Order: sequence, then C-alpha cells, then structure tokens
Amino acid sequence: MLDWVNRTHPSGGARSRRRPFATTGLLLFAGLALAAFALTLASLDASHPPAPVLAEVAPAVGDTPQPEAEPVLAALPTARPPSQLLVRISTEGEIRPGQTLVGSLASHGVPGVVAHVIATEMSPVFDFRYAKPGDSYRLVQDEHGALVRFDYVRSPVESYSLRRTGEAFAAERHQPELVRARARVAGIVTSSLYESVVSLGEREDLAHDFAEIFAWDVDFTRAVHPGDEFSILYERLHLEDDDGELVYERPGRILAARYSNTNGDYTALYFETAEGRGGYYRPDGSSVQRQFLKAPLNYRRISSGYTMSRFHPILKVRRPHQGIDYAAPTGTPVWAVADGVVIHRGWTGGYGNLVKVRHSNGFISYYGHLSRYPSVLKVGDRVRQKEVVGYVGATGLATGPHLDFRLKRNGQYVNPEALLQAAASGEPIPQAILPVFTERRDDLLSALEPAPLPVVTEEAL
Repeated sequence: MLDWVNRTHPSGGARSRRRPFATTGLLLFAGLALAAFALTLASLDASHPPAPVLAEVAPAVGDTPQPEAEPVLAALPTARPPSQLLVRISTEGEIRPGQTLVGSLASHGVPGVVAHVIATEMSPVFDFRYAKPGDSYRLVQDEHGALVRFDYVRSPVESYSLRRTGEAFAAERHQPELVRARARVAGIVTSSLYESVVSLGEREDLAHDFAEIFAWDVDFTRAVHPGDEFSILYERLHLEDDDGELVYERPGRILAARYSNTNGDYTALYFETAEGRGGYYRPDGSSVQRQFLKAPLNYRRISSGYTMSRFHPILKVRRPHQGIDYAAPTGTPVWAVADGVVIHRGWTGGYGNLVKVRHSNGFISYYGHLSRYPSVLKVGDRVRQKEVVGYVGATGLATGPHLDFRLKRNGQYVNPEALLQAAASGEPIPQAILPVFTERRDDLLSALEPAPLPVVTEEAL
C-alpha cells in the first residue's frame, strides 16, 4: 500500500484542517513535478524498455477527515527511446540507355556489393542481363546500408521484389491476371514488316516477335520486299481497370504465323510437347528452329564476304578473309548464333574487342571489332541463341563500324553464309503425340487464314 501524501496527522488532524487548500495544491504540484522527472528519466534510459509512469492523484480534502482510500493510478504517455527508432534509407531510380543495374545504383551512391546481392538473390526470378532502359526500381536499406527491400518494375504487368526475411532473402515475380483474347492481323508489306504491322493498329512488338520466329528462314534485314504477305494469329492481353473495363495492354504469344515472299511460303505453329515446354513447328511437324541463326545481327549490308583473297584496306596486302563483315551502326546488338559457352572476351590484335563462343558439334563462333560487351558477360558463361554477346564497333584493324563474324568447325574456318543456309533443324514433334499436334495444327491453320487480306479481326478465346 502506498502512503498517501494527504493522510491524517497523528495529533488528530488539526494541521490538515487548518490549511486544506494550500496543502492540497502543494501536494499536487509535487506529484506533477515527480511525474515529469520520471518521464525525463524514462526517455533517457536507452538500456531498458520504456514503462508507464504512474502519478498519484490525491482526493480533495475538506473540513472532515476523509477515510483512507485506494490510490488512483494514471498512466502518462511515454516517448520511444531513440535507440529503438527504425532508420530506413530509400533510393529510387531508372535504368538509362547504356546503363546496367550496377551502374545505375552506383550513380546514386549505392556500393557494388549491394547490387551484387540484388542480382544474385533475384537470379531465380529475373536475369539482370535483360534489364532495359525505362525499368524503374526502389531500394530500401537500413542505417548500416544493408539491403531491406528492392522493388523492380519493368511494366504494369511485370514487376519483381526482393525482401529480407531474417538472415535470408525472398525473391518474387508479380504479374497481375491478364485476360487473353485471340486476334488475327494480316496484310501486305509496302515498305517494311514493322511499318506494315503498325499501320494495321498493332505494336512493333508483334512484328519483332514475328521476325524472331522466322529468323532461321528469312533475313528480315535484307529479304523483305514490297508485295510480301504476312498473317499472324496471336493473343491480345488485357488488364481490367478499376471500373471493370478491359484495357488492352500488349500483344501476347503468337499462335500461328505465315510469311510469303518470292522465295516461298513459311508457316509456323506454336505447340507444347510437354506442359510449359513449347516451340514453333512447321505443318509437317518439323522444327522451325535451326542450330544457327541466319545472321548474328540486324545489319545494313555485307561489306566483305568469305574469300581466300581479299585486298586489306588498311594493311594494303592480299590475304584470306575467312568470315563475313556485316556493316551496321555502332552499338547495334550482336547475338550468339547458337547456344554455347563463352571461351574468350577481350582484346585480340586486329580483331579488336573479340568474343568467342564454343557450340556443340565442334563449332566456335567469332565476333570481332566490337565497341563493347554486356557488362555481365564473362568467360565461362552459358549463352542462349540470340542472346546479346556484344555491340558493333570499329576496334582493331577496321575502317568503319561493322561485325567481323567467323565460324570454325573442328579447328578449321568454314564459310558462315553457306553453313547458316544449311544448318540442321531442331527436334521434330515426337511420333507419340503427332495426332494431338495434327488436331491442333488444323485448328490454328483454319483461324490463320479465314478471310482475304488485308484484315484485322479479334475473337474471344
């Protein structure tokens, strides 16, 4: 039991009756002062968690002595010690043209070790070698600079996050549910495939994906002419807005495609041989994909072909030129012509900046005179077909920007142009599921060519 400051005096209470108001005011003042002092001590004590401060509230004192009563306790608000405040450092940015994630973060003063943690921990859901200008991010660190959270946004329908959970990290991909509709766009080329697709109301992305499918059969840099015909059956992806209306987001997967030019007709159909494992096949079930691409880049022209005697414009002597020179603007992306492993990345005499990739069946591809490499590319990396391994330049013995592309097989140079024309196709549809493919093929072909050209139609899946 607490001793109250206004308890009756031992002499009978005369003293408390003579000055009741003065005594009460004095005691209240002392109680408030004591409470304020206790509050100050609590806010300064960082070694113990804050506890409520209790103030004694005395009952009023009148002419008659009051009976002893239980004290009334009031909790005063407490301040949080500074040591318990959470400090967070937020950094927001955007990938600029020519930048990598490491370079972008460094421009904001973020050390490379943090960027390395992000790239490593997020690798199961996203490969930052495919970061592109316009991608945005937000980094949250604690007061020691350690990573707390990282958000990376590529588009309204594609974003990623990395969060610290105790001593580990959790990486996620976020993708809102999209409504798919099947559509068809078809037309006749007047200038370029890209312009023709855009003129029909679609985006360049669709033309790009179309060209990717036929990259093994058609060189869309040189072999596209006015009068060529195309037809594309594809998915249109929509998002539902706050009002429940569907808003077109972008073109999705191409389901079937056809391209006709003076060299022939090319048709490709998308089919999954197993769940999540799909590719493009011809109507007879053979694979559209070949071991090598028709060309390792989008180029303007071939400035020098494969020959055993060429007058070198710088050395002024005749010597073999066992490769193909593709003239293209500086900075044009250069692709690996097939899956493989990087075995060389660096300066190599007259080649300047050179990348070499080892492929199956004894092939090695050479990419010379590069202006630069992808910052993440290193010797030992596995690269996929059409993955960027460098950018066109004029390093080494070069009179202008171009790619010196060469191929060796079992240690001997071979003519890339002849080889790429005759490259073997991929695996065909397995016999066991050929009837399933045939049924799917007939459905796609009937939807691909339902009306005369040009036309744009759309129907629900």
